Amino acid sequence: MRSIRFFLMPLMIFAVVFSSCIKKTSSKEVEENLKASMTLFLNHQPRLDTSRVKFNVLSVVYFEEKNQYLCEFRVNMKEKEDNIIHDTTGTMNATISKDFKDVTRRN
Repeated sequence: MRSIRFFLMPLMIFAVVFSSCIKKTSSKEVEENLKASMTLFLNHQPRLDTSRVKFNVLSVVYFEEKNQYLCEFRVNMKEKEDNIIHDTTGTMNATISKDFKDVTRRN
């Protein structure tokens, strides 16, 4: 009984210290990372002519799941056509992985 206690006590202390050292990301940092990931995804599509179309992510509302974020973005799109600029704002839904590298549009 005594040897179990001597083994578990240091293990519990180590677990508490280790879990307190893990960096917690604030909701503001998560929002900024989600907006940056979506902006990168939208402006670097293979079939996109970036000299004509530009996307700017204005805001994000997200729900955190175990392995991903479910997001709704408010996006501004500017399209240049024959020296006329069309300016449109709308919403887009996407799923973004926890590491902010994989973006999948949902609509």
